[in-house]
Amino acid sequence: MIWVAVLINLIETGILLCRGSSRTIVCAAALSVLCLAGCAQDSPPPSRERTISLLLQLVRDQAPEMRRTAAESLGKVGDPRAVDSMLSLNHDLAAMVREASLLAMGRLKPAANEGVVALLAQALEDPAESVRQAAVVAIGEIQPDSRLLEPVAGRLRSPDVAIRRAVVQALLQVDSSQWVHSLIAVGHDSDAEVRQGIVAVMGEWGGAAASPWIRQRLSEDPSPGVRAEAAYRLGILGDSEAKAALSTAIAKDPDSGVRRWAKQGT
Repeated sequence: MIWVAVLINLIETGILLCRGSSRTIVCAAALSVLCLAGCAQDSPPPSRERTISLLLQLVRDQAPEMRRTAAESLGKVGDPRAVDSMLSLNHDLAAMVREASLLAMGRLKPAANEGVVALLAQALEDPAESVRQAAVVAIGEIQPDSRLLEPVAGRLRSPDVAIRRAVVQALLQVDSSQWVHSLIAVGHDSDAEVRQGIVAVMGEWGGAAASPWIRQRLSEDPSPGVRAEAAYRLGILGDSEAKAALSTAIAKDPDSGVRRWAKQGT
């Protein structure tokens, strides 16, 4: 199509402009238009191949804005050849690029092997919150097998509370049934948000075996947020002992929110 050729010429011209000046936005805009046009209509194979080739070049561009836009575009195009480039961008100096590469990996859904899971687990330790959250999203999209989650679950012992919070968010997204004992071992974390996340993961993936531990959290945890999460999860489990624990919480818990969730679960 003529318009595809015009857009490709535009992006090539934009690349030259970016390398010769600071007009990165012009080039990024051309990239975005080309990507969206490719998503909206089926392009002839040569045009698609040329687009992917250009994008793979641009992930190595000097401008971080360009690398980010190229990563985002490759994720939208969905070509599996982009996976290796996205893996390399996870060590990029710019947080915006690392974030974009992780979100693109989630879209590309590479095979969840040990190397990929290890890289995603490492991203959960990133100093940038946006990158850690992108890693959580990517783990949820890629859905690694529970047996491969040791690098993720192992980071529940990190001294950094922000990392532990990201880990429990990630474990909630995927089958964590094989890590119940590891979760119980760190279930008394000093951070209430982490403890609440662990209760959520246990309720989601622990099955009936998790009920005694969650009941204990309902009766003993000092945080109303954790107790409310426990009440919600026990309501879903619905076994007789869970119902009894909820009835006790309705009668005795000092927090109105906890009592409300307990009542909803009975």
